[in-house]
Amino acid sequence: MKRAASIFFVMIKKNEPVKDGRNPCWVLMMFGLRAIIVGILLVSVAVPGQAKDSSPGMTPPPGLRASGPPETFNPDTLWEKINGQAEFYLSAGFVSLTSQLYEWVEDLDSMIEVNAYHMGGMLNAFSVFSMQRRDNAQTIDVARFAYQSENTVYLVHGPFYLEILWILPLDGEISVLKLLAEQFVRETPIKGEDLPQLALFPLKNLIKGSASLITNDAFGFEPLDDVFTAEYRVDKNRATAYISKRKTVQEARFLVTGLHAYFKNFGGRSIQANIAIQDVRMVEIMGTFELMFSIGEYFAGVHEAPTQKQAEEIAEMLAASLHEKGVKR
Repeated sequence: MKRAASIFFVMIKKNEPVKDGRNPCWVLMMFGLRAIIVGILLVSVAVPGQAKDSSPGMTPPPGLRASGPPETFNPDTLWEKINGQAEFYLSAGFVSLTSQLYEWVEDLDSMIEVNAYHMGGMLNAFSVFSMQRRDNAQTIDVARFAYQSENTVYLVHGPFYLEILWILPLDGEISVLKLLAEQFVRETPIKGEDLPQLALFPLKNLIKGSASLITNDAFGFEPLDDVFTAEYRVDKNRATAYISKRKTVQEARFLVTGLHAYFKNFGGRSIQANIAIQDVRMVEIMGTFELMFSIGEYFAGVHEAPTQKQAEEIAEMLAASLHEKGVKR
């Protein structure tokens, strides 16, 4: 807009009264022609928040059609879309959001919205994905990290965090949302990003799709951040294993004593762990067991295990996996 306006003022300047004897009518005609051109330029300037064509990954699959152009938002305008949650995404590394509405061809009263958040990297996208995970999540295979709830599909694809939801649902057609998810993954090439921290978790008894990332105040303990977690089932019970790589060996050891003291301050009872891990502590609190230890620069443990045996069994698997992956004291 600024550029088009500057062109307009340049044209006015160029059409000041001439001193070379040209016909004033000719001058007025040329001015009118230029004004028309400027008008075309002004109209063609993109409207903020909209794009002319479908963005990558937003091509509608069969049975759907786009309901208008996609909207785009940047860190300065995100609040216009999600005023109440903008800060959450911004603090996680938000870059941009592309939002597209679709109509179901056979039922025009039904609307679907795709929100593709570019979070700057897979780690940030995974963090947002896991922090907002719904309790009724059901893992689906459209991407490595993907699940569905009643009328919504959520997934991570490289640096993108996607939410695909019915605004006006079509009963029994959650599969349409999966088609949109598959379409986005297919049309949006990404670099070979990965989360190597997740490879440190042992596979035995691991609950598929349960991995998550807590970026700050893990378990309510303020010094503990950037904690990867995964759910395990042992003896029909569930418990959470966790791993966090720290900057130094000393920091990892500090977190063992710090978290142990934190749970004791809230009424926990310190008990002796019966496992061969050197730097290990355990607390029983409110009928569950908390176990924490360090190996080298890694701080790890088990959260809210129903029994001491389960906490110790998961901790031993976790420690063995860290050793197998080359982590040294």
